Amino acid sequence: MTGGISGGMEARSNKWDDSRIESLKKKKNQLESEMSELGSPRELQRKELAISEKITGLEKKLHYLNVEQNNLRAKLLKLASERSNIEEEINRLEPGKEELETRLAEKEAEVTKLEKKINEIVDKVYRDFSISVGVKNIREYEERQLKDAQALQERKLNLSNQMSKLKYQLEYEQKRDMQAPIVKLRETFESLEKELKGLQERESGAKAEAEEILTQMDELKAEAEDWKSKSDECEKVIDELKEQNGNVTSTLAKLDRQVKSKEGQLMQLISRQREIHEKCELEQLKLPTVNDPMDTGSSSEEPVLDYSQLKEIYLQDMRPSERDKHEAEFKQRTGALLADIERTAPNLKALDQYDALQRKEKEVTEKFEAARKEERDISDKYNSVKQRRYELFMEAFDHISKGIDRIYKQLTKSHTHPLGGTAYLNLENEDEPFLHGIKYTAMPPTKRFRDMEQLSGGEKTVAALALLFAIHRPSPFFILDEVDAALDNLNVAKVAGFIRSKSCERVTGEQGGDGECGFQSIVISLKDSFYDKAEALVGVYRDSERSCSRTLTFDLTKYREA
Repeated sequence: MTGGISGGMEARSNKWDDSRIESLKKKKNQLESEMSELGSPRELQRKELAISEKITGLEKKLHYLNVEQNNLRAKLLKLASERSNIEEEINRLEPGKEELETRLAEKEAEVTKLEKKINEIVDKVYRDFSISVGVKNIREYEERQLKDAQALQERKLNLSNQMSKLKYQLEYEQKRDMQAPIVKLRETFESLEKELKGLQERESGAKAEAEEILTQMDELKAEAEDWKSKSDECEKVIDELKEQNGNVTSTLAKLDRQVKSKEGQLMQLISRQREIHEKCELEQLKLPTVNDPMDTGSSSEEPVLDYSQLKEIYLQDMRPSERDKHEAEFKQRTGALLADIERTAPNLKALDQYDALQRKEKEVTEKFEAARKEERDISDKYNSVKQRRYELFMEAFDHISKGIDRIYKQLTKSHTHPLGGTAYLNLENEDEPFLHGIKYTAMPPTKRFRDMEQLSGGEKTVAALALLFAIHRPSPFFILDEVDAALDNLNVAKVAGFIRSKSCERVTGEQGGDGECGFQSIVISLKDSFYDKAEALVGVYRDSERSCSRTLTFDLTKYREA
């Protein structure tokens, strides 16, 4: 029965073997790699749009290049005709070339002499003008004007070329059919949607297979644990049976030795009995015998002696001893144990199954240790990132909390209150600052402590500006859009003075390198209290004739106070 049960359990244990589990794992990894290579549908759509844009751009460039090629071919034909005309003219004028060259050389010499005289006269005439303009002579001035005219002509030519390109591009765009790309994009979109659905179905199938594999692995682990417990029990039973077998073997060997010794004694007694019979026959002594030897249960041919005439003392010696009884009992027990061993029929494959389970247990243990090691590494990385995040946060918080009170005092101080107000930051939880918030407290001059919600709109604006300047310092540039909407004239003047002082600090730092590095700022405001503190004004108005916005600028640095 035991062998039959173990065979059934072995068949069930081999139902999910290691090779199939490894193949399923490989299939799962392959599906995951394919999904990662495909990417998300948005990435595919983005790539397709980028490729379509590149294609359209290349088509436009190809059209422009074809147009330029046609223009160049027309120019080449024109130049070829001109070249033929010039060659004919050269052949016609070739005979009088030498005479003309000599005459030309003479004329050139005369021209150079005349030019020298003319230049001397012109230099005398335009000497004052040349000195005022800053040139040596009037010819240098003319050359400069000529270069400017040539540069202007080249610029006009470039502009005309660009206009022609734009004209061709406009004509091409007007003639271009836009419906075909739209239909193509729609078809591509539908195909991508179908592909996305297929990928989603494959993903769901892969997830289901992965979950099924995980459940099977859990079942195999549980089954391995059961087999391990059963193998432990079998091992204990086998050890007990081995111990009992050893004891029985030793007992059998001992009994065998005793039987052999008894057989030797019996043979000695038989030989002695024979000697006694022979001696009695020689001396013609008649021994009492039993008439019917079948009564004694002996089948030997030798006469059976009759011991009934002996005394009771000798008859007691003839009775079976206690030792013989124990020997018989021991033989009976030995036979029963041997019969039990034969009936047990132990499973000889239990050790092989136990070794296989030990190997599986070792593999699972190694995987568990690797997972634990990976978990420890990830935990260490997480703790280091968490510590780094805490250090950076506390560094920024210390920087802001140190500077916010000074900036708030500068924004709120006046002649009547030269010390200004007070502002500070508090952490609700210093050990774990990310689990709780930061409390910002601002007390304007001559005001008692109140929560931020109980401050007026202007006081909240000043506190917010102080926090803004404290967070972004040092920052090279600020754009402030109507920050003075909730401020009265006094606070507007204070804020404008603070911004002006920091801008002046920047100028001082750039010129002398001594002052604190300030910032540049653009302030959008509807109040004139900012205007007199600015370095430049930019006004925006509506041009009703052109139906557009126009700007006016005014530089105030010329009127800066000393």
